[in-house]
Amino acid sequence: MKNLTIKKVALGLFLAGYAASSAYAVDITGETVNEIQGNAPVIFAKDHDIERAITIRITASDTDTTAAGNDRKAQVGDYIHIFYNLKDSDGDIDTTGAIKDTLRVWINKTTDDVSWTNVTSAISSSLTYSNTGEEGHIYFKITEDMAGAVKVGLQLQEKTTFGNPNVNEWLNLADIWSTQAPQHQETIGDNEQPATNTGSGDPDPNNPVGPIFSDQSTKIGIFKYKTDGALDMSINIATTLPAQPTGVSDADWAKRTVPQYGDRLAAVVWQITDGNTTGDHSLPNTAGTDRIITDSYSFTWKLYGTSSANTGSVAAPADALTTGVYSVAGAGIGDSIALGAVEAAGGNVATIANTKHNSLYNTLTTTKAGIQGFKLQVIAR
Repeated sequence: MKNLTIKKVALGLFLAGYAASSAYAVDITGETVNEIQGNAPVIFAKDHDIERAITIRITASDTDTTAAGNDRKAQVGDYIHIFYNLKDSDGDIDTTGAIKDTLRVWINKTTDDVSWTNVTSAISSSLTYSNTGEEGHIYFKITEDMAGAVKVGLQLQEKTTFGNPNVNEWLNLADIWSTQAPQHQETIGDNEQPATNTGSGDPDPNNPVGPIFSDQSTKIGIFKYKTDGALDMSINIATTLPAQPTGVSDADWAKRTVPQYGDRLAAVVWQITDGNTTGDHSLPNTAGTDRIITDSYSFTWKLYGTSSANTGSVAAPADALTTGVYSVAGAGIGDSIALGAVEAAGGNVATIANTKHNSLYNTLTTTKAGIQGFKLQVIAR
């Protein structure tokens, strides 16, 4: 009897325990409607910690860390570097080049705000990305497609590899050389052009300047002014000369092709903009696609080589010519020069009274023949 009672008690306890454990096994759950939200990343210029700006540095090679100098033009073969800090309070970073993959590169070879060309595919083979934590660095090589660009525009999105959200706004800028801030916007159209009157916000002050130079498509020539002050653009005396026309005397041909005392000359720089750099480009095709960009440069005039035997066979002085230099295409650029005792500038060529040509160069050359016998060189910067 006792054993039976004990068994009943044990059975009762077992059933009670089972009931209790079954009651506690029921889970009541609830889930949020939305996922856990973090914070969006924001770009800051690396050099001066400017929010929604980027540091731009133009160097002579991909490994250079300093700007190539503002005393020269940016040129094909240089590199454009984009430096920034991608700040995210959650600690999300870009380890895979997510920002690089959003980059769009535009160029404008005019001074207007609409003549843009997308060159992203042209620079894609050199496009490179690296990061160290928040610090980001994107760079690419300037290609021939970018030659002549007055403005270079960029578009890129604030983005991390992981995070919720892992994207934020687009930076949209029209001029990497400008200190103006980029425009920032939530979305950007597939073919949306750079925003007007915007810049990188933090360009290196020692960057080479625009327009972008190319030894293939940027050309320079020296042309003579006519006696009425108009520029004769039919003969470039700084390149292979055309054949002397039939019926034109040697003296008359020399007046058109040989630099002489009494002449006024002008340097002209032009850009081939259609990409066709083959053939004869000794003269600018101003009726076609070539664009005169003389006013984007400043000029230095020098004597060149060794003077002729009958003027002493003297080496050209290192100093630049300053006598007779004046500006026509732009203020203070020194694109024109008067040789000898000739009035600089003015509508008509006029001689300086009671002045010998040679006497103007007594402090420049060591010959008694002034600048006679030397070749004339112009350097555009």
